[in-house]
Amino acid sequence: MYKDTFPKNVKFNEQPFTLCMLDHTDRDRILILAHHLPESDLSFMRRDITQPEAVDEWIRDIDQQQAISISVEHDDAIIGYGTLYHDQRFWNRHIGEVRVLVSSNYRNLGIGTRVVRELMQFAQELSLDKVISYMSADDRGAQRMVSDLGFTAEALLADWVKTRDDRTHDLVIMSLSLRDKQL
Repeated sequence: MYKDTFPKNVKFNEQPFTLCMLDHTDRDRILILAHHLPESDLSFMRRDITQPEAVDEWIRDIDQQQAISISVEHDDAIIGYGTLYHDQRFWNRHIGEVRVLVSSNYRNLGIGTRVVRELMQFAQELSLDKVISYMSADDRGAQRMVSDLGFTAEALLADWVKTRDDRTHDLVIMSLSLRDKQL
């Protein structure tokens, strides 16, 4: 199994990082990360990870094998993560959803790209046909990152996301077909 290749020691910009499989032991460190994130990073999350019960739900998804999460650690702190959500029980069982977040101090080092590549390995191991990613239409950096990995835009949903301050934002759905794809 691909999980057996973790943890992985990697370098970005000559700085050491560790990629680990996220689990229940990381709960409090995820909450610490979340409380240091700007509001703009929290707006497009699948869950409000500033709330302990939301992190507990996420961990249940991992325990129930509906999600695979990789943490990115630096100086004993989680500075980012990536999750591949998949549910083999429903009509979209051939599709996975990728979510990635890297703390703003560590962006543009290639961390997000590496995490997505690692998650794609899991997607192939699970025999998924397609992976999708949701992001803000304003987040050109995230769109460029996944586009460079082969994702293409599939939909633009106007006013789809409502932030805590009740402002709406457009959502872009991008996807990557994994059929015959070598990662």
